[in-house]
Amino acid sequence: MRRLPRPVASALLAALLLAGVAGCAPSIAPLYRDYRIGPAATADDAEALRARVRTALVEAGWTPAEGLVPGVVATQPRPMGQGLFSRTEVTLDVTPIGGQHVRVFFHPYRRYLTGGRSKVGFLGDGLRRRLVPPLNEALARQGLVALDTPRERDEEATNAD
Repeated sequence: MRRLPRPVASALLAALLLAGVAGCAPSIAPLYRDYRIGPAATADDAEALRARVRTALVEAGWTPAEGLVPGVVATQPRPMGQGLFSRTEVTLDVTPIGGQHVRVFFHPYRRYLTGGRSKVGFLGDGLRRRLVPPLNEALARQGLVALDTPRERDEEATNAD
């Protein structure tokens, strides 16, 4: 059996490692989602819009809470996953942007057995699948239309083929 020259073997090993690492990279999404205020919900009455958002949050399984900023609808922390030494909790803040849009900010945190916590910097695939679809459906029933992300447009194009 003939052995590969050392530079070729090194390059092949590096390519295999890179392919392995790329395949194991997490699929991430940003910590916010934008929604357009549809014809069923007008931005003219801010309190009516907040009431629609609160209704949608309750329908999606969230408990509304007092926001730190006036005009923002916040939620109580909701457990979303349990690890061996930590659990993941998420809170939401929903705020109007301009006159025709609403932005939902996701605030995921890991709480450790030691009592500490750390912010999760992105929505991983599993967390995104548990959070976004029920929220999209509940907000849609209240007249707020989800604006898709570039990643979702790519996924739809890939799945359509």
